[in-house]
Amino acid sequence: MDTKNVDFDFLQEIFLEEAWKSIDKIDAFLDSKYSDPKNIVITKEESNQIFRVLHSFKGSAFMMGHQTIAEMIHGAEDLFSYLQEEDNINQKDLETILRLTKTVSSCVKRELKRMETGEDITDFGWAIVKRIKNFLQHIDGEEMDPNAENMQYTRKGRKIIPFQNFDGLLQKAERMVTVMGRELHKKVQIQMIGKETEVPKDIYDKISMAVMQMVKNSMDHGIESKQEREKLGKSDIGRIRIEIKRVAQKVTVAFYDDGRGLDREKILQIAEEKGVLKKEKECYTDQEIYHLLLKPGFTTKSMVSLFSGRGIGLDVVNAGVATLGGKIEIESRQHGGTTFLMEFPLL
Repeated sequence: MDTKNVDFDFLQEIFLEEAWKSIDKIDAFLDSKYSDPKNIVITKEESNQIFRVLHSFKGSAFMMGHQTIAEMIHGAEDLFSYLQEEDNINQKDLETILRLTKTVSSCVKRELKRMETGEDITDFGWAIVKRIKNFLQHIDGEEMDPNAENMQYTRKGRKIIPFQNFDGLLQKAERMVTVMGRELHKKVQIQMIGKETEVPKDIYDKISMAVMQMVKNSMDHGIESKQEREKLGKSDIGRIRIEIKRVAQKVTVAFYDDGRGLDREKILQIAEEKGVLKKEKECYTDQEIYHLLLKPGFTTKSMVSLFSGRGIGLDVVNAGVATLGGKIEIESRQHGGTTFLMEFPLL
């Protein structure tokens, strides 16, 4: 029996049970408010209670690697943070907050049902995340100063965005490499260049999420076993290198592992089986082939384990990068490693 699958299933069952309980609490709150939709009153105590439910739910989803769900819940959490901060909210805005929260609940329930039936999670939730961000940004009809890169529009007006360097991210990545290396019997060294680079907190959060997902992918599938590496004449110690640079008004992140690289023919074969090819296989460039891995649910891995495989979660990384107006490029050589190049605009 595969103990990794047993552990994964057990953790997933616990997550689903707690997730449905959280959704039930959120829906009960929404139902109580819709009983009198023309006279909505939400007390500070009520908003605080739902905020705590959302905060706990978000943490569990992030821990299990369900980033799309976590981001949706995070969006709803921001709505209730706004409710806690503001004293006089008009009925129209309250209606919008309830409607957006209801949409989050509906989207999350749909994804939870997909999980229960073994289907892949979709990326449709990013649309509601964007709607929430737009609502909070424009709630008072003002625009953010495009020249103030260290300012952000918040519920209370404008404030300085906290900047953060990547020292903490390196520590988290090192812990993940240690834990996964022990489970998978792999030795891997991780290096980060540019950890002193400072970026706005919202960009840091997206980069952090993307890097941690790629560390998991590299450890589980990208970097070969000790035996495989020895047969290929490689060092038995794998390498992960992360380079972060800030140039003018953009941040670039290069994530490299010296693992098995991407198998373009296998990717094409799976894409053909899934019916996602739009032209003849020989007409695809390497970059187009590699970008198929960023599609929702696309994976080259045949077995589900405690950890993700390359392809699982990369759609979420891509969606997270896209929400900030960024982009991803992929370079790879079979048996020669893979590099993900991410670029984020600061404005």
